[in-house]
Amino acid sequence: MSAALADPALGLSELDRLDAEDSLGAFVRQGWHILEPPSRPFVGGWHIDAICEHLEAVTAGQILRLLINIPPGAMKSLTCNVFWPAWEWGPRNLPHNRYVGASYSEALTIRDNLRCRRLIESEWYRVKWGDRFELTGDQNSKIKFETDRTGWKIATSVGGLGTGERGDRFVIDDPHNVKDGESEARRASTILWFNEVVPTRLNDPGKSAIVVIMQRVHERDVSGEILARELGYEHLMLPMEFEPDRACRTRIGFADPRTKEGDLLWPERMPAEIVARDKLVMGDYAVAGQFQQRPSPRGGPVQARLAALVRYRPGPRDAQDLRLV
Repeated sequence: MSAALADPALGLSELDRLDAEDSLGAFVRQGWHILEPPSRPFVGGWHIDAICEHLEAVTAGQILRLLINIPPGAMKSLTCNVFWPAWEWGPRNLPHNRYVGASYSEALTIRDNLRCRRLIESEWYRVKWGDRFELTGDQNSKIKFETDRTGWKIATSVGGLGTGERGDRFVIDDPHNVKDGESEARRASTILWFNEVVPTRLNDPGKSAIVVIMQRVHERDVSGEILARELGYEHLMLPMEFEPDRACRTRIGFADPRTKEGDLLWPERMPAEIVARDKLVMGDYAVAGQFQQRPSPRGGPVQARLAALVRYRPGPRDAQDLRLV
């Protein structure tokens, strides 16, 4: 009699392991307790499964360029820059894969590096997949850690990657700071980096993948560049409130499951009263970009900026700065 049959708990653990190896979504659900306290239990959502489905397609080589537009707070960083690399290394037995993670702030990618390393070093992970690789002792820092199978994960910022560093997965998580969205100079610098540096930082141009995950901050942000120039990215676009005329469909068979105007993205965690409260504070322009992933309201960008001016009440020192709004 096998050990799994003799011990029902061991049998369930083995089934969980197999499920996690087959599904990134299952891996996220099972590993959640490693990174979050008991007071914050995992709250599932179809959008998490959609993100996982598209990352699985990247792993399978079906997608090499992926753009994900989704509101803040929807688990995009945890899923794409923490769980996905750990899933590929252990459950998918790809510990040779090399990851570069970039954001507008290196502190954010370091944060995710630490969380990914904490997950990999947990007893839960080591018991299930510890026989497949080890983290090396001589390169195991918060900025870069390596496996004994030649894989690594590097944290950097937009414009901060040193020459010679390349990855099999280049994950760009929020390349723009929201507060800099209106700065043409900062946006131009980020787009220049995206166009001229990122494509040269891949190990294998024919097989390596670029994943961009972000909320929209301006019509001419990195997402706008990708879409306007038709750069061949699969586009997973999930607004906070459903708009039937913009319903997302992708070539791997995904379709936004919502059917009614205004249906929420994650009502279990972001119910209607919370969304309404935040929209009131943010204003139309921010809501259109960050929540709805169309960085101008349906009335257009000019009307949005006029609305912002109406809401703005300058003091004596600020009056001359109205021209900058």
